Amino acid sequence: MVLRQFLNAMGRVMFTSVFLVSTSGRGLERLPKPKNVFVNSTNMRHILRWSPVRFPLGGITYSVQFQGEFERHHKKTWVVISECSRITETWCDVTADISSDVDYDLKVRSQFENITSKWANLSKLFNRRESNLRTPRLTVNVRGGSLTLDVSEISKNIHARIYYWEKGAEQQILNISMDHNPFNVNLRRGITYCFQAQLYISGYNKSSYPSDPICETVNKDATSNEIVSVVTTVLLLGASILVVSLFLTWKLCCRVQSAWFPKVSAPYVPMQLDLLSISSTLCFYYYLMAQFERMTFRFMCINPWSCDGSKTASPLVTASYSSQLNCFLRKWLMP
Repeated sequence: MVLRQFLNAMGRVMFTSVFLVSTSGRGLERLPKPKNVFVNSTNMRHILRWSPVRFPLGGITYSVQFQGEFERHHKKTWVVISECSRITETWCDVTADISSDVDYDLKVRSQFENITSKWANLSKLFNRRESNLRTPRLTVNVRGGSLTLDVSEISKNIHARIYYWEKGAEQQILNISMDHNPFNVNLRRGITYCFQAQLYISGYNKSSYPSDPICETVNKDATSNEIVSVVTTVLLLGASILVVSLFLTWKLCCRVQSAWFPKVSAPYVPMQLDLLSISSTLCFYYYLMAQFERMTFRFMCINPWSCDGSKTASPLVTASYSSQLNCFLRKWLMP
């Protein structure tokens, strides 16, 4: 495999050397020039084409130049088309370079490495007025009470002429001109109309063949459909406005409330209580209990025979040892 590649490379080198030596005295004719150079212009798009050059070593590239009326008669120069320099394709889009209605000359040459051929020119000068117009493609869509037309190939210089008539009344043909897509047409409802489209170039007196007729019927209930669509749109718009208004009102109320009635944070109370506060609370509780029990004890000890410090005990006190002990403790604690 490697040996075959090496032999092919050596063969190419030897053939190139022999070819250059054998054609060294023939100048630019040592490389064939392109043939059949012509401009294919359709719908104002201009394509320069030529036949490919057959060369044993391959790797042929092409370069294109043009010459307008000003360059041809005054400057005597050619303009290089940079997009079509050293290209491998056998065509070049020259639409942007042919920008006026004057005659243009174009030429192309082939090139292999540093070897170039002679220039091959057009057989006759080209004028963009010669551009052919292709039959357009027409699309008709029914939308409610109107028809929407779409014509292919409409551009800055190419417009469309629409022919339409009521089906069955071909003798009453009307036409309108359109220069953009899509194009809306309002016609009588409930009637079937037929349409044809034809391209033309304003000022050139040139037009294409008309398209095939397309027939469509305008809906009778278009009015009700339009009313439903309008009502639905209004309701959705009203609901959206209501939601937005409520949201803005809520935000405004929140701002007013925060401005006029600011929130006051409660002081922080630690979870761990102080022992001194606990002791104080318990002491106060025991003090209240002692006062209550003291009042109760004095009420119970109204009898002079009980709790008066005498040796004779009251029957209420002597009823039980616990009662005597309770009486003694109370007298000792609360004199």
